[in-house]
Amino acid sequence: MSVLKIASTSFDNRWFVVVMATIMIITSSQLYGCEEVVPYFFTASLTIFFCVVVFKAAQIALFCKQAFNELLNSENTLHSFTVVGAVNLTGVCFSRILHLPQAAQICWYIAISLWLGISLVSFTSLFLLQKQEDRKIEDVVHGGWLYAVVGAQSTAYLGVIVAEEAMRHAVFIQFLSFALWSVGALLYLIFMVFIIIKMIFYKHDSEKASSSYWVNVGAAALTALAGAAWYKQVQGTGGPFTDFLPFSKGISLFYWSIGLWWMPFLVIFAVRKQLYYHKEPVFTVGYWEATLALGVYAEGTLQLAGLFEERALVILSGCFFLAGVVLWCFSAIFTVVHLARSWVWIPVNDLAIYYVVPYSFNLHGRLFHVKEVVTEWMDQSVQGTLQKNYCVVINNNHTCIITYNILTKEWHLNRTENLAM
Repeated sequence: MSVLKIASTSFDNRWFVVVMATIMIITSSQLYGCEEVVPYFFTASLTIFFCVVVFKAAQIALFCKQAFNELLNSENTLHSFTVVGAVNLTGVCFSRILHLPQAAQICWYIAISLWLGISLVSFTSLFLLQKQEDRKIEDVVHGGWLYAVVGAQSTAYLGVIVAEEAMRHAVFIQFLSFALWSVGALLYLIFMVFIIIKMIFYKHDSEKASSSYWVNVGAAALTALAGAAWYKQVQGTGGPFTDFLPFSKGISLFYWSIGLWWMPFLVIFAVRKQLYYHKEPVFTVGYWEATLALGVYAEGTLQLAGLFEERALVILSGCFFLAGVVLWCFSAIFTVVHLARSWVWIPVNDLAIYYVVPYSFNLHGRLFHVKEVVTEWMDQSVQGTLQKNYCVVINNNHTCIITYNILTKEWHLNRTENLAM
């Protein structure tokens, strides 16, 4: 089986966050006069975007049923909005960096179509599909749900930028951007109520994707950024929305403050998880989510500094920018090292698994086919790592047990019974 096919089986939509984080570093670098590095960052973002799209397309083409089930999965369905965010921020780059407003408009049209389609499918599945009786709020709700806010606010933000060049339909685009901004702001408040309830009243599972709670910060910052950009655009052009300017200015500061309030808690969570549960850093896409949050905060704080004419906000924005650049470099190096050591390239224990739920595997040069999965169960090791175990019957009617490490996404052959070599 090809590397593309193996990698696409475990592809996560959160990888589009890498594109968004890189683009926010690009736009912040331009605002701070670092034009020399902007072309390199932009080339890197386009390359990453192309690679991620290829893997996503391969997953849809080769594992259509799996991709569709992922879209209907109540825990992960809202991760699909990362695609919308990546398209929108790419359009921002086309307008701000390459000065191609037509390309930005095309990205905006694509993003609106994706936002409508994903919204209809994901929220319809959440509202109408039959719920499992044992499904609990603590198992479903997490910070990744706020990607729905990121999708709406990034579309509103790109709409504001498109309206700068649209002479005939500027008022309609402003109206649509304000509507999307309002929807995103409402979803943020609703989801945050459930997230805070979960974090206060339910046990915190350190092995789950707690890093996705950095989206709490990124979504709030993007709401503030989109609101501030809409304010400046309407203030400069005038029109029927001038009465809403005080409202958008106050709400933008409101969301900026909420995101800033979250930051120290998330740093504490990250330090606690590292000190108590891992002896060495473990790669997650959460590093890129934190980079995205810092990048959006750098630009959003600078936008608010222009609204309130406050010098301290400019200094704070510079701190966010420097922290974002440092974290981007660390995340990039960590990602390359992780991918180089991934089980996609180097099979663990001489065991190459072909699918996430194994159907066939190579062991010491011999090919074994899985005829039946007898049973499967979850197990927690002494170190707290969650593992999924499969007891399978292979083609020679012998039984073996295969373990999948959920954290590292690696397969291990634990034990065989009468498995002749």
